[in-house]
Amino acid sequence: MLKVGDRVFPIMNMGHVGVIVEVKIKKSKQWMVGGASGGVRHLIVQHDDGAKISYTSNDLMRLDD
Repeated sequence: MLKVGDRVFPIMNMGHVGVIVEVKIKKSKQWMVGGASGGVRHLIVQHDDGAKISYTSNDLMRLDD
């Protein structure tokens, strides 16, 4: 599980490395047969170039240093 302080990169743009600075749980608007699904984790990443971008946890991988 990814957490604040981990160095990560987006799977679709592997050269864009950054650090997770915040984790937010947003309510899902999707309904299943048994009711609403759980919350969706959004990770705010501060990239090395200064950009701050929000990703879902499935879009990121931990960088092994």
